[in-house]
Amino acid sequence: MSLFPALRRASVAAILFLGASVAQASVAFHVTVTTERVTKPGLKTSLPARESKESDIVLGPHFISVRDGKTLSVFDFATRGRYVVDTAASTYDAYSLFDVAGLRHLELAHRKGRAGALQAGGLPAHVTSPVYDEQALSVPLARRRGALVPQVLDGAVLWSLDEQPLLRLGVSGSPVSGAEATAFAQYLRYTWGGHPLVLQMLAAGKRLPADFTLHYQEVSATVTRHFRISALVVDAPATYSLAVYRPRPLAADAPTLERVLAQAARLPPLGPQAHPALRAEAERLFAAAQPFDAFLSMLEDHFSTGALVEKLSPQQQLAMQECQPIHDLTRALLAKERDGITAALATVQAFRVQTGLEQPVLALFEGNLRAKLGQWPEATALYLQVLQAKPHMAAVYQDLGDALLAQFDAPNAWRSWDAGRAMAPSLRQFRKVNNLERDLMSDYPAFFADGAPLQPTVQPSTSRPASSTKTEGSTNLP
Repeated sequence: MSLFPALRRASVAAILFLGASVAQASVAFHVTVTTERVTKPGLKTSLPARESKESDIVLGPHFISVRDGKTLSVFDFATRGRYVVDTAASTYDAYSLFDVAGLRHLELAHRKGRAGALQAGGLPAHVTSPVYDEQALSVPLARRRGALVPQVLDGAVLWSLDEQPLLRLGVSGSPVSGAEATAFAQYLRYTWGGHPLVLQMLAAGKRLPADFTLHYQEVSATVTRHFRISALVVDAPATYSLAVYRPRPLAADAPTLERVLAQAARLPPLGPQAHPALRAEAERLFAAAQPFDAFLSMLEDHFSTGALVEKLSPQQQLAMQECQPIHDLTRALLAKERDGITAALATVQAFRVQTGLEQPVLALFEGNLRAKLGQWPEATALYLQVLQAKPHMAAVYQDLGDALLAQFDAPNAWRSWDAGRAMAPSLRQFRKVNNLERDLMSDYPAFFADGAPLQPTVQPSTSRPASSTKTEGSTNLP
């Protein structure tokens, strides 16, 4: 097989090979995936019984690219970023690689809860085996399972776990290096799933199978996916660059969330003059005998720059001690039980009426109380209101990200967190997401295999609205 016809078939390679000074080797191939779905008796689904998808794949050093028609997805393990390129429009959207593992972790917990509810509701027949949740999400359950069990078939081996078939592996294939086999397993992990034990076995096999089948079970159907690999090119040069593309511009009718996150990605960090200016406003309010407003101004300073509420004069300390609204507000924010949180919400809402609904710190606190009550859409709307007025209040991006993740919008959650950390990386509020990323890397190391240390800079992001990005990077999963 000549190189150039194969690269025309694996056309993603031509898009990604953009003038690297020293190109490194990669594997490029074409894959046809045919999905067959058998709906369970008495259940309905809008998904087709049979469909096929054609993709061109490049397994490069530290990155994987997947081209489906005019959409090119790149998973970069060196920067832990992923990019979705519209090749027709020459634009791209940037995301975090963490959002895929984060969403899978959240989805696994959701499926456990759903299974418990179905069992409690007397519908055990609709509960899928945990093996198939692991197969769909490539995320292991907490407890250890047994080993894969092989069954020799005619020209193939069927691998099962807990008597559940997972992989039918053909005997034909092409030898590759260990790193390339690991990258192939990563391609499956990020696109079609695969049980962690199945992917581990494929990574250790040092070959690309010519054909194989993955088995899944959904609530409403039994699913099989048949993979056929062709147009394989080994040792093709591979690198990629986004230089010929531009971040996707905002649409005229872009929703508020998209506008806020796109703006946040372009904002530079606050300069050294920000804290003195905000503190000067607090001093003015103290001088005007408005200690409550001064307190809110200092909190805005803290949420924007990380500056602590300190260096108060004796007169200012006394004014705050004698300010009943400050005591009422701080007491309300300490509420933990639902009834107490509901009462605290009423207190903060009353303060907002008195001071003006546009007051950003009080709007933030109302959002936080609504979040404690599980009122995520309402909390999200309040956080967006704050950030529209005060886009440099970096701590609010942490709360917005929390609210988005609770609504299964992991891509935009990480966009929000990354924007806030770029503005104020030392802000203590971001310890939570830093710890989350650390835990994801510890609990699911396979998702980050072959990655270099995370770069200190944050890739600008202009991704799509929440309504269309919740499953970016894992849209093929059942």
